[in-house]
Amino acid sequence: MSLTSSQLNSLRSLPCFEKVVDISLLIDGMSHTCIKVTTALQVFFVKKLNSETAETEVLSSKYAAKHGLSPRIIYHDNTWLVTDYIVGITLDKTELSSSQCIDTGLTLMAKLHQLLPQPNAKAIPCLDTSESVRRLFTNPNSRPSQQKLFLADITETLTLKIGIEQKRSDVTNIICHGDINYSNIIIDETRQSWLIDFECSHLAPVDFDLSMFIAINNISPLHIDEIVNRYMSLVPSYKPNKILLTYYLLYSYFINGLWYLDNTNDAKINNHLRSLAIEQWSAFDSFVVKHHLDIPKLMPLIS
Repeated sequence: MSLTSSQLNSLRSLPCFEKVVDISLLIDGMSHTCIKVTTALQVFFVKKLNSETAETEVLSSKYAAKHGLSPRIIYHDNTWLVTDYIVGITLDKTELSSSQCIDTGLTLMAKLHQLLPQPNAKAIPCLDTSESVRRLFTNPNSRPSQQKLFLADITETLTLKIGIEQKRSDVTNIICHGDINYSNIIIDETRQSWLIDFECSHLAPVDFDLSMFIAINNISPLHIDEIVNRYMSLVPSYKPNKILLTYYLLYSYFINGLWYLDNTNDAKINNHLRSLAIEQWSAFDSFVVKHHLDIPKLMPLIS
């Protein structure tokens, strides 16, 4: 991966930069185009935004940055998000124990969930599970029609189950990050933790963020009660909904596997992404079997 001449010129012309010394692409663990820009006075972190989610990502990043959960925003437009460059390492690269990593992620999550979005014309959208799945199919010819129908049926089933339970229990939507992967948490030189990459943020029930946190970090479902109890110690007002947790967890395994399978453009990472997809969809199938749910298995699609 490399930056095009057009991208380089676009970056250099941003009003927040003066006397650019160096522009380098960050590829370690980054699933999007992320860049380190060094000027004579400061170092910046720059992310190229997805046009479909740019507005939401900027809004969510602003809320988090305002409360010290995310790096300070220097500049943004419809293409670029520029923030302070945090010197540190991502949580997945630290030597912290599994328990410490979980605690770090849940602490940031709980703080984020306490933020109340300000009512304005540019609101963070509510999670639409069907629409989120649709966005993953960037190549309409990448799957046989029978397989696409099967995936559409899974999407419809999970969306229906989630919708029914949300209406029945009248849960509250809050700001959810939607991807609190350990690689989206930076631990700086003072041991402060920072949450980055709000591309998947939405308004949704707490149960969605908890479920995605479990799924994306490959935490065994055996630890669900432990994680829920830890979150409740941080946010005593939270009342867990086991039905929503169940179907949001299945949805998280499902959409994560789809993302991995649909982003195998680079032959060098095909095997790695395929392995991650297998992890997610194997977890989906195991959870369905263990809980005796009437939902088809996913692994036959990639085995």
